[in-house]
Amino acid sequence: MKRRIYTCFLMLFLAYPAFSLSFDALPNYQDEGTKLYVRGTGKIQEQNYTEAITDLIRAVRLRPDIAEAFHNLGFAYERTGDLRNAARAYERALQLKPNYPSALNNLGYLLATSDTEIAKAVALCQRAVELQPNSASYQDSLGWALYKAGRQPEAARHFSAAIKIDPTFFKSYFNLGLVEFARKNYAAAISHFRNCLQINPSYLKAYIPLADCYEKSNDNSRALNIYRQALTRAPEGDPIRRHLERKVKNLTEESKQHYFSSVNGKQGSSRLHEFMERKNRTGELGARLNSVNSRASTNSNFTPVSAVAQSSAIFASPQPMVGVTQSKNSYSTIQPGFIAAQNAADNDSLSLSYSAASVHMTQAPREISVDQERELERKYSLSKSYLDRGLIKEAAQELNTIINSAPESSMVSRQSRNLLLRVKKEIEEKSSQKAGTHRDMGKDFFRSGQYSMAEVEFNKSLSLDPENAEVYKDLALLYYNQNRYQEAFEQSKRAIALNRTLKEAYVVLASLYAKKGRPDDALRTLRMVKEVSTRRDAVDELAEKMMASLASQ
Repeated sequence: MKRRIYTCFLMLFLAYPAFSLSFDALPNYQDEGTKLYVRGTGKIQEQNYTEAITDLIRAVRLRPDIAEAFHNLGFAYERTGDLRNAARAYERALQLKPNYPSALNNLGYLLATSDTEIAKAVALCQRAVELQPNSASYQDSLGWALYKAGRQPEAARHFSAAIKIDPTFFKSYFNLGLVEFARKNYAAAISHFRNCLQINPSYLKAYIPLADCYEKSNDNSRALNIYRQALTRAPEGDPIRRHLERKVKNLTEESKQHYFSSVNGKQGSSRLHEFMERKNRTGELGARLNSVNSRASTNSNFTPVSAVAQSSAIFASPQPMVGVTQSKNSYSTIQPGFIAAQNAADNDSLSLSYSAASVHMTQAPREISVDQERELERKYSLSKSYLDRGLIKEAAQELNTIINSAPESSMVSRQSRNLLLRVKKEIEEKSSQKAGTHRDMGKDFFRSGQYSMAEVEFNKSLSLDPENAEVYKDLALLYYNQNRYQEAFEQSKRAIALNRTLKEAYVVLASLYAKKGRPDDALRTLRMVKEVSTRRDAVDELAEKMMASLASQ
């Protein structure tokens, strides 16, 4: 009894895992069937699903009374793509344990995704939610089953419930976007897809419907940007990459055609022609206008190619160009002076005094030329474009270049400093969001028994947010579950030092004291749970049971 009280808390703070790792509900069998069950579960942790299936098939033949073995076998089948046998294994697990929430949820989601027995899928997921209403994953699965059944308003309610339980559950944002897209409410769908990508920028599935929404809203420019972002993340050889390449090519060509028709229309304007004829072109401005007109007169279809080339080089061309370098995240950034050099070559006018070396000045100059200021204004517009597309680091780089090159009293310098404050704030917010995403991924790996991957994600979260007491508590639980007691002790102490109201951390610490044969310290630590508790829950009940068990010894 004592052993069960000390160990059962490990699954208390987590939802039912993707496959069960808790053996406390089973008798302490030492037969071959149980050993194969344990070994097969270990193979799942290692993601060796083929060998896991072999072991678990033998396990269920020898011990057909272990529901968890059938459940884990279904999970392994599902990961290998054998959905039929996965469904059969989940069904057998439910025959043994009809109220097995994880099996109900997994089977319901599987049936809904494969578009088979949708009504049954809804019923299974509803039962899982009834058993564990505070599980974001189960609420999302029920929403998905209802969505596949065509019951969109109900689906939206459950997706929203999942987000209310866990605001970082990005898949529910994505699914809400699908619901709004089906309703042709593209503005709302865009908002949900963007929320999904803000939490998890690597979720490739969200990029395509987001871009599609922009296309249907006749905003092809933003659609093109989204497709390009997705293209940088799509793996080589993936069919989705070919789809993205086609989309980028088609939208780029449409954009060019629109631009050329617009420019030709303006150049063909009789009013503009008459105005230019009437003007008395004298001085430097007149010389430049005459120079442009003399070249234009050689070809009635003259188009300012330099403007098109700049736009294409910055946003469209996937090939490296002279004057353009590839950043680490595969987005193109303009080398200092590149735009100025292009304009100088196209205009055939006075050579510009602005040079690339001026970008790297450690102290801003007192004054700059008109051409230099225009160049910096173009860089400011480019930084805003980067920011609108979510390229925050690139925007910061351009803004720092402007600040180092422009006088502090200039308008472009003041604008850049104000925008840089916003950029820095977004960088901090993204860092915090990424820390939360890594923590959630770690918890997911923990639930599925993939402890090494959970540890990696928790440490990534701490590298971004080193003062997060919740992550230290999660690490303490993880280490305890791995019998790494000294590390669990250290992490629980750190969690309490950062947040003395973390009841779970006290429970872990008390369990460690009890294991070390220090019952007085364990009791003193468990009393802290009641002292810091503001709302009675399962943790308080567990602490009281542990105290009663220790007092009876």
